[in-house]
Amino acid sequence: MAQVAMPGARRRQVEPDAPHAQKTERAAYLFLLPAFAFVGALSYYPAVRALVGAFTSWNGVSAAHWVGFANFTAAFHSGEFGVSVVHVLIWAAIGIPLGLIPSFLVAEAIFRLSSRRAQYWYRTLFILPVVLPGVVGILIWYFFYEPGGIVDTLLKALGFTKFAELPWLGDMHTALGSLIFMGFPWIAAFNLLIYYAGLQGISSEIFDAASVDGCTWFQRIVRVDIPLLMAQTKLLLVLSVIGVGQILVQPLLMTNGGPGIDTTMTPVLYMYQQAIDYDRYGYSMGVAFILFLALMVLTIINMKYFRTDANTTSNP
Repeated sequence: MAQVAMPGARRRQVEPDAPHAQKTERAAYLFLLPAFAFVGALSYYPAVRALVGAFTSWNGVSAAHWVGFANFTAAFHSGEFGVSVVHVLIWAAIGIPLGLIPSFLVAEAIFRLSSRRAQYWYRTLFILPVVLPGVVGILIWYFFYEPGGIVDTLLKALGFTKFAELPWLGDMHTALGSLIFMGFPWIAAFNLLIYYAGLQGISSEIFDAASVDGCTWFQRIVRVDIPLLMAQTKLLLVLSVIGVGQILVQPLLMTNGGPGIDTTMTPVLYMYQQAIDYDRYGYSMGVAFILFLALMVLTIINMKYFRTDANTTSNP
């Protein structure tokens, strides 16, 4: 006759392992302590220090003096800071679509290749520029925009001689646009990979159903792919907003906020100059805190109101 295991017997078998499980758990926390220490010292402490410093007047050397909300008031009354905010909004309105749409289209084109080997090599070719340091890429584009550079040469070859004579980075009317449109053809490797992975995650049955229903390639992209890739778009949109809000290196290396005083000024470059050039570290921390709040609010809005429900896919 088969013996039935009683619940109490099962508990007696598990109980001897409980001390071992607790010991393993304590060991895991012990091994995590160095990581927590480094994250706290290198990430959280600077953030907290900047938050406290935002309410002080500090030149980086002498003792800090508490000034309350004076730094925030000064920032909101600063015309230069206001102009930098307008610049970054323009940059976001143009740069974010440029970073998402071409990458999505290339990911679609690669995914539709029938050969897996061809997909692999095309994916590798588009991702290969990632190994190039970002500063090197910016300096290359700086030489592209130089008088007689590649941009002028191409415009002359296409017959746009008048535009080929413009000082792209030296003219107040073209400098900001030159920075925004830098990076042609605007295919971001990370964005491409995210979209490509999203397309791979869509069931082949959905594509087969769309094909049977007579969906054209354009209808399939609009009614199937785009709705089912909303989660990826949401992620990339959040990262793009944060990235645009933190733009520093491009204007710093190529124009230093000029030509003029603030033609290509961005909030982070303004914060950097206030700290490094004018020793206003407390004020720059106040600007940093304003940027942090603005980006956090935009991220929360995007996470809450940007729909990613796959059920929103319409019938082909």
